[in-house]
Amino acid sequence: MPSPFHSLLSRRELLAQAGLGFGSLAMLDLMQRAADAAQNPLAAKQPDHPPKTRAVISLFMHGGPSQLDTFDPKPLLKKYAGQTLPSSYGNLDLEFTKTATAKVLASRRTFHRCGDSGIEISDLFPELSAHADQMAVVRSCHHNEFNHSPALYLMHSGNRQMGRPSLGSWCTYGLGTEAEDLPGYVVMRDGPLKAGPMTYGTGFLPAAYQSTELRSAGTPILHLNKPATAAQLDTRALLDFAQLLNHEHAATRAEDSRLSARIAAYELAFRMQTSAPEAIDIARESAATHRLYGLDRNETHSFGSQCLIARRLIERGVRFVQLYHGGGNTGWDTHGNNDGQHRINALQTDRPIAGLLADLKARGLLDSTLILWGGEFGRTPTSEGADGRDHSPYGFSIWMAGGGIRGGTVYGATDDFGFKAVENLVPIRDLHATILHLLGIDHEELTYLFQGLDQKLTGVEEARVIRSIIA
Repeated sequence: MPSPFHSLLSRRELLAQAGLGFGSLAMLDLMQRAADAAQNPLAAKQPDHPPKTRAVISLFMHGGPSQLDTFDPKPLLKKYAGQTLPSSYGNLDLEFTKTATAKVLASRRTFHRCGDSGIEISDLFPELSAHADQMAVVRSCHHNEFNHSPALYLMHSGNRQMGRPSLGSWCTYGLGTEAEDLPGYVVMRDGPLKAGPMTYGTGFLPAAYQSTELRSAGTPILHLNKPATAAQLDTRALLDFAQLLNHEHAATRAEDSRLSARIAAYELAFRMQTSAPEAIDIARESAATHRLYGLDRNETHSFGSQCLIARRLIERGVRFVQLYHGGGNTGWDTHGNNDGQHRINALQTDRPIAGLLADLKARGLLDSTLILWGGEFGRTPTSEGADGRDHSPYGFSIWMAGGGIRGGTVYGATDDFGFKAVENLVPIRDLHATILHLLGIDHEELTYLFQGLDQKLTGVEEARVIRSIIA
């Protein structure tokens, strides 16, 4: 009589015969992921060349910080204080200043050579100065827009006119995001911007690449949590049914990007109900981390919270985080009390930014995260009123640190009074081309067909990558 166990398989035979079944299950999962990615405009995409960084945190000092009091020391200002500029500067009318008659305003700040590189940084930034060897200071940025709105549009979108896609939207369009449960592009600000929300808008790009704004007060993301009245609903099943109808509706309207963007947004919003609250919950961080970012001080708590949330978002795969400091009526727009207002702004931002750099470095994230600091323009070497400085776009400073940057570098120069860029000039299109290059994107290849033209972030003029500041 045959054994009742004759049909049983050994463990080795079971694994051998079941392997195909396991493989099929794995293949089905991969095929489903591929199908989901094809329908998701924010799915991660291959770069054009090996990237030096995978994400960007932009620290935008709204209003226009003075290069003369921060990163571009000019000793001649003190020597010629109270006098007019040399006649070679001509009679240039700025918004509130005539260069032919305005008097030179000396800086009250002291500059120190910092780090092994000896970069000169103002005493406004005692904690940031410790990171000089990670920074590349560009002192020769320039453009021709001396009013806030067109300058803001230009710095963000490469064009002085409103309605163009911002840098953050272009980056997520070009690369997607590595975060499955979070947006690819996040914005945080401390007040209204002089050019409005279109400053960081998506323009003519598909709506899927628009930013998600985190509010600085109250609920960070509106309508994220499920209402109490819907507690018993099977929201997954409800969303699946709604998405089925949405896809049927979109199939006959393929030219309308708003429909596909809304479908993707619904799916992302569902996943964010679980992931987003955890990602922005800075209470989970240690007391030491809170002190590092200045959350234990009233003057640094607000911007420090933004910087800490930015780090938490970046380490979870978000592609681009845009932070603003100086929103509202004053900020870095120092038409009066230039020195006093700069001291207030620096006090609010110095520790948070230094803490962000230190924290990213300690976690091994600085090499893969590009930090960008700057405003929409600089300020004049001459006075407006008794102690203010007017807008000046003709030569101003920004700095970058982190992924792909050659630290301890100074690039470009302004003239002896810090008014105009005169050496290694950097138009904004070159700055944008450099940022895209660090992300692995060829700025010539990043295009979108609109109004019959292949539109680019860097525009139609020739743009070059600033290779001297790249490691």
